[in-house]
Amino acid sequence: MRLESAFRTGREGIIAHGQAISVIGDNISNANTTAFKSQRAEFVDILGERVNERNSEITAGVGDGVTIGNVRLDYSDGATLATGRELDVALSGRGFFLVGDIARPTLTRSGNFQISKEGFLETSDGLPVLGYSGTDVNELGPINMVKFNVEPQATTQVGLFTNLNGSGPLTPVPQNPTTFKEINSAAAFTSSLNVYDASGDRHDVQLFYFKTAPNQWTAQAYVNGSEVGQQADTPVLLGEVQLGFNAFGAIPPENQAQARLEINPAWSNGAPQTALTIDMANFTQYAGGSRVTKIDQDGRGNGDVVSYNIGDDGKIFGVLNTGEQVQAGSLAVGLVNSVDGLERLGGSRYAVTEASGALDIGLAGVGGRGSMVGRALESSNVDLPGQFTEMIVIQRGYQANSQVLSAANDLIKNTIQMIR
Repeated sequence: MRLESAFRTGREGIIAHGQAISVIGDNISNANTTAFKSQRAEFVDILGERVNERNSEITAGVGDGVTIGNVRLDYSDGATLATGRELDVALSGRGFFLVGDIARPTLTRSGNFQISKEGFLETSDGLPVLGYSGTDVNELGPINMVKFNVEPQATTQVGLFTNLNGSGPLTPVPQNPTTFKEINSAAAFTSSLNVYDASGDRHDVQLFYFKTAPNQWTAQAYVNGSEVGQQADTPVLLGEVQLGFNAFGAIPPENQAQARLEINPAWSNGAPQTALTIDMANFTQYAGGSRVTKIDQDGRGNGDVVSYNIGDDGKIFGVLNTGEQVQAGSLAVGLVNSVDGLERLGGSRYAVTEASGALDIGLAGVGGRGSMVGRALESSNVDLPGQFTEMIVIQRGYQANSQVLSAANDLIKNTIQMIR
């Protein structure tokens, strides 16, 4: 091995360690980048090649320095951080979100999405997020977040779960009341519920309860006269039922059939009349106060989207101002056989390559794919203390290689002086 070969080994060592420092610097600078995956520089030795016995640069089997053989990405999950933002979503486990071109999607773990001016889900830098629209899971494409296939549905069944205070005084039912104030003053308890007609309009039904005898109640349903083509602010009676309780505060089976209020209002907006049943068979009569605990109803109206929810299965629901939730679509999740074969594109995105294998697209939680966490983001998986420790080690290697160059330079100077 000739002395000047030390220059080459020292130079290669400085270059390799400098590149490793750059990798660490990239990791540290992206410590707060959403879903950033840290990298690791992997060193490999350079074996010298023997040309011939006389002119070889290096003896066979002796190394000729070092180089960076690979910069490997660490695809382990970063911590999931709650943000409270409805369009933020973290992917926990294997897989990637799909964005960009349907024919050749790019992959990302960054779930800080937004809605474009056209109403489609997109990334923070404007690429469409790919998934399935509505309840269909067959055709991959952009997800429309504002146009839902929502058909209004008239309310036909309402289930009420209410307790009426059994220890209160008797309250006789008013005859031919002319104002809601008059009815409310006479009632032992009042509540309201929203129902929908066949055109999707919402109507407010007022319920008044009167204790007419021990364990006996009368329930009446009223609407504002303007709802049914009569004088505004005038109460219009839709119907009434008698509720009979046993000594244990429940409606016995023999009284449950009559504890159902049947109404069929003719709404003033011209919507077709639809028979409506308000089921009160689950009422109780306990001491301690009257209150409504639950209302179930099967109607659905037209409404505007006021917020969104993303489930752990990737389904996106739009919450309407009617209180209903309608599925806008589902986020797609992509898998590849070898994540090490993915090409880093920047912007927290990756491209599928021949080395990564074909892209396998499906739904979250299916086929080994991870689940999703709504209103949260995946943080960077960079370990800052570990990066600083590694930086010290690499820095020492860099300094040592510079010392090799310095020593080789001194030796050659000494050799030249000896020849002179």
